[in-house]
Amino acid sequence: MLSLLGAALGFGTSVLPSVIDLFQQRQKDAQELKMLEAKGKYAAQLSSLKLDELESKADISETEGIYASMRAANAKSGFAAALSGSVRPVITYLFVGFFLVVQITSLMYAMNNGADFRDALNEVWSQDVNLLFTSIISFWFGSRQFAKLRNNSK
Repeated sequence: MLSLLGAALGFGTSVLPSVIDLFQQRQKDAQELKMLEAKGKYAAQLSSLKLDELESKADISETEGIYASMRAANAKSGFAAALSGSVRPVITYLFVGFFLVVQITSLMYAMNNGADFRDALNEVWSQDVNLLFTSIISFWFGSRQFAKLRNNSK
């Protein structure tokens, strides 16, 4: 009986290092799998960032090309440069003038039909008109301020 117990104990102790090695190998494999997953996620994020960077560079290159083309065209003809530079301001002046004519005409029409100045002004200059007017002013002067900030940051 003692020899049987000794044989079992001897066999068990000879198998024990293999079992321990098996558990250690599983832990190593699990760790290696986690590392590969982390590397895969990192590579995916890195490629996404690289793609964003390339798209940004392409946008910048396209914008620079457009501006270079415009400068070259404007350098050839002074009249074309002046006309090109005046289109937006002239259209803005026309729309502001039209807006003022409509508003003043509406105010005068309301006052001619018996409304006092305050009521007519509140009716003509509504919250919608105020929102539209402030949006336009903010666009023009806000875009200039952002352009100045961009130029100062370079």
